[in-house]
Amino acid sequence: MALLPQQQLVLELLRMSGEIAVLESAEGTILWRTLQECRQAHWILQKEVSPGVFSVSLTTTGRRALETSGRPAN
Repeated sequence: MALLPQQQLVLELLRMSGEIAVLESAEGTILWRTLQECRQAHWILQKEVSPGVFSVSLTTTGRRALETSGRPAN
C-alpha cells in the first residue's frame, strides 16, 4: 500500500522523534484525520495520557510501511 504524502510526513516525524503529543482540540484537522488513517492501518499507537492529550508512537508495521514506501513498485 502506497503512503499518502501526509501519512509519510507523520510517520517520518514519529520515526525521528519517537513519540509526539496531540491535543484532542486538534480533532477535525488534517493532522487528526491523518492520525486516524494511520491508526486504522496499524501504523501508529495512540493512547490518551491525560484528558484531551494523546500520545502517538510508531509501530513496527508503521516502520515497515516507511521502509517500503521509498522503493519503486514492481
